[in-house]
Amino acid sequence: MRVIYIAGTSHSGSTLLDLMLNAHPAILAAGEVLKLNRQLTIRKSRKGTPAPCSCGAVSLWDCPFWSAVDRRTQETSGKSLTDLDMQDYREPDGARAPNAVVFKAAADVSGKNFVVDSSKLPGRLSYLMRLTELGVYPVHLVREPKGQINSVARKHGGFLKHIFRYELVHEQLRRILKSVPHSVVHYEDLVRDPKSALQSILQPLGLDFDPRQLNWAQSEKHEVAGNHMRFDATSELVLDESWRQSLSPLKQHAIEFGTLLSRQMLPKTGAVR
Repeated sequence: MRVIYIAGTSHSGSTLLDLMLNAHPAILAAGEVLKLNRQLTIRKSRKGTPAPCSCGAVSLWDCPFWSAVDRRTQETSGKSLTDLDMQDYREPDGARAPNAVVFKAAADVSGKNFVVDSSKLPGRLSYLMRLTELGVYPVHLVREPKGQINSVARKHGGFLKHIFRYELVHEQLRRILKSVPHSVVHYEDLVRDPKSALQSILQPLGLDFDPRQLNWAQSEKHEVAGNHMRFDATSELVLDESWRQSLSPLKQHAIEFGTLLSRQMLPKTGAVR
């Protein structure tokens, strides 16, 4: 069992990439595993309902897959999913680490050899890479900064702080991945030429592209958290370039200046060894 870890900033297309990888017969995409504990207990304040699974179940507990994963973790570790903290990075024994227990259980239940975690955070990637049992393969996901910053600012407000975070996250990932085999995927390439972008991830793992990955919305899916598109019934790809209308020329220049280093240093889509 190996873990494919999608790393990058929010609003960069990680849910889309997660779903497209999930449609491969050898891969299970678990979504943002970092948020598993919260998704198991969250209740939407206005409706009073739990967070649903992307398979359509009204909650993860009502999902046959996650219920089976819970039973499996109890068999192998004596602990339920609610007792396994995905943000607990203190366990020195890799086989007993909460994340390793959950990834192994998910692989056992699904029968898949690869599990995708789209949690994105660089710090989490560093920790998971130390768990040699997981055989982590990182995927550095990049979105054109004007598109990413416009998208996150539209949802959360602010502007300059998102430029700073864009540079910070990608600099951290460049440092972590400097001497580590990994793949770089640009969101724009994933939408325009999904087959080539996916092949850059699959080939280093000894996998071939599967045509079903282009019909990702029709695959069985059980992602934890992520973009609302995980509930979509259509696999249509539309490149989001709304920043062209939303950002003033001044803001566009500010982003170009503030993200100059990343734009110069980040490689194009492809495998990096």
